[in-house]
Amino acid sequence: MTILDTLTSSSRYLAKYGVEDPQLNAEYLLAYILGKKRLELYLEFSQHMKEAECRLLWELVHSRAEHCPLQYLLGTSEFYGRQFFCDCRAMIPRQETELLVELALPSLLYLDRPIALLDVGTGSGVIAATLAMELPWASVDATDISPNALMLAAENLEKHRLAERVQLQQVDLLPMHRIRRYEAVFANLPYIPTEEIATLPLEVQHEPVEALDGGPRGIATIERLIEAAATCLHPGGWLWLEIGSRQKEVTISFLRKSGFGEINVHRDYNKFPRFVSARK
Repeated sequence: MTILDTLTSSSRYLAKYGVEDPQLNAEYLLAYILGKKRLELYLEFSQHMKEAECRLLWELVHSRAEHCPLQYLLGTSEFYGRQFFCDCRAMIPRQETELLVELALPSLLYLDRPIALLDVGTGSGVIAATLAMELPWASVDATDISPNALMLAAENLEKHRLAERVQLQQVDLLPMHRIRRYEAVFANLPYIPTEEIATLPLEVQHEPVEALDGGPRGIATIERLIEAAATCLHPGGWLWLEIGSRQKEVTISFLRKSGFGEINVHRDYNKFPRFVSARK
């Protein structure tokens, strides 16, 4: 079969199983198998594929038709303009989470001295790695309760040559035996209520449930972090949170009870309240 024939048949198959943007998905999968850029396929439509290439492609197409996320099949995902390893050991980095970094950077860029930052629930490590690359004078600690997620984070740090500047620790929320305070703490923690997990899109249900499930109200882990973060921030330090779109009021209330001020809510690309910043 030619590249054009293969693209046509695989995109039709994906469409049959309700995959969004089936043509685009088929292009990404085929480009991955052939080791080409996606747009290069259009210059080689008449090229015939090898039997082994076809077999590998259809294995991926069948997995995608079962709603395995495209990023897991490709093994990579983009975040803040950089490529990171991505697989089922951690959540897929979302484009909207880039805003968390973008919003926080102005408050940190003016600090022309060594600073310490903490990324709680680091997952694949993309926030910690991005902060380290955007702020070369910063040292970053990153924690996660999942050993599998931390293995993936370590691979991403190695990929971007950050293993010496970002310290990983398997722990629930804050690092153990802390010997320093932080200028800023970042967290994209589970915020989906337990009863809503089963209603999520099928692709999302392939992601680690522990990275999604925020307890009965979706806010349990976030509340624990707010209380704990007050003890590890420098005076004037910032806490940056990603939250569910219906959790603004409860988050603000808990921040106030925990002694935080200068509380601001920031909206995502869809205009939902998605991020909260607060100062200790």
